[in-house]
Amino acid sequence: MAAVHVLRPISKAWLPWAAFAAVSLIWGSTWLAHKWALEDLTPIGLLVARFMIAAPICLAIGLMRGESWPARSHLPALLIAGFMLTGACNVMTAWSLGFLPSGVGAIFQAPIPVWMALLAIRSDPLSKAGWLAVLLGLCGVGVVMWPSEKVYLPIFPSVVCVLVAIIWAWASLFQRARVHSGGLFINAGVQMTQGALLGLIAIAFGVPFSTHGQVGTDAMLAALYLAVFGSCIAFASYIYLTQVWHPARASSFSYLNPVVAVLLGVWLGAEVITQQIGIGLLLILASVLTLQIAARRTAASEQFKINP
Repeated sequence: MAAVHVLRPISKAWLPWAAFAAVSLIWGSTWLAHKWALEDLTPIGLLVARFMIAAPICLAIGLMRGESWPARSHLPALLIAGFMLTGACNVMTAWSLGFLPSGVGAIFQAPIPVWMALLAIRSDPLSKAGWLAVLLGLCGVGVVMWPSEKVYLPIFPSVVCVLVAIIWAWASLFQRARVHSGGLFINAGVQMTQGALLGLIAIAFGVPFSTHGQVGTDAMLAALYLAVFGSCIAFASYIYLTQVWHPARASSFSYLNPVVAVLLGVWLGAEVITQQIGIGLLLILASVLTLQIAARRTAASEQFKINP
């Protein structure tokens, strides 16, 4: 009698790590992709090119997942948050990258979790570790912005880039507090659609789509990369990661994003990163790590109070 071979199920333990790598590497690489796209596209042009592609993909994914549409009562808040997140933040970031190295832009926006903790202080008071995280984050931004003879960073674009992180944190908290319906991909697709439509309206009123009348292949490929990989694949990977890992562990990709952006900027973008910028990066990463540890301790403490 012939032996019967039972096929063992293939372990999928590697999937979370693959998703983590995708989020870290893709979102870290989008900074340099922005620089390449902006060689031919204006910030508004990039907004339109990116979200005209990404919006229908996100909506299609949401429908395939069986996600619901946002309730009519939540739609105004969703659109307000979307105007800030997919509209203002993307345009302001793109504009600032016209003056700043991509790695520096990533460093300036790395402390988004710190800004979120500071903006939510009334409902979630900061612990001593939380205040230490805020101090480290502010010091890190200050060190990077401090005038240097080796790398010139214009003040106003630097301030705008930092301001984007604050706006992003506020809009994220606003949406979390006021939007309680709709699926993640459906809501993201609605916001991206709004961003693309607003960009098209701006172009219709005379805002240029490109910087010099033509859009080269490299710029369009960079915009396509931002749409498909940055807005869809990395986002889907992050959603999956939050479902299989602890939230604190899943959000640890934020440590790697600025590092990836800095390394790619030096390697492929011929950007110069000084010791001063490196120290600022380490301070910001330390602030995010400190805040994450504080958040985990607070969550564990609250869980113990509920289930002593």
